[in-house]
Amino acid sequence: MNKYTLSRMLAVPAAVLLFALASTSVASALSTITTSLDFGARGGNVTSLQQFLATDSSVYPEAIVSGYYGSLTRAAVQRYQCKQGIICTGSAASTGYGRVGPRTLAAINASIGGVVSTGDVSAPIMSRVIPATTTSSATFTWTTNEPARGTIYYSSSPLPVLEGAQGVSATIGGQTVNESGFGYNHVLSVTGLSANTTYYFAAKSDDASGNVQLTWPTAVRTGQ
Repeated sequence: MNKYTLSRMLAVPAAVLLFALASTSVASALSTITTSLDFGARGGNVTSLQQFLATDSSVYPEAIVSGYYGSLTRAAVQRYQCKQGIICTGSAASTGYGRVGPRTLAAINASIGGVVSTGDVSAPIMSRVIPATTTSSATFTWTTNEPARGTIYYSSSPLPVLEGAQGVSATIGGQTVNESGFGYNHVLSVTGLSANTTYYFAAKSDDASGNVQLTWPTAVRTGQ
């Protein structure tokens, strides 16, 4: 089952939004959640929440681990809350329905100690993506901690990022260039760009098990 992650790209390499869950061929424990969460949240706590919810297909059949608390994650939290008898009506604002508030947070963390994930659930960990531009092209270089296949998304307009539907990864708009094989070192070039123009880019790495890490879109300008 595919796992997905998002992280920041280029300018703020330390501000990684999502850390892949370390896995072995046997099992690895899930991480506890350290704060309340609501729709629109991003980061490592959202990753931990999604990984926990994904252990129950009746709660989170999409099992998308994107690090972004979107509509699919909210629906999964609502199903979890109903199943646990926490709350099953109202809204996040009125009753906490669909929000990881204190009661839901406590229930999840109480369960996490006995929950494990098996198999390869780790997305590739990407290094900082380094761009190099000319007047008509941009080349992107990065590495991964395991063999992966790289993709660059690009557009002259801001790239939309969607959480994805059932069985589909978090999706990014724009045009793409792709690697055909798997490796540790990734170099992808985009050609035919206009000079002195701002383009928006994001990078993706997917491993042989289908685990995916995406970088957050950012802007790069071509030379004059």
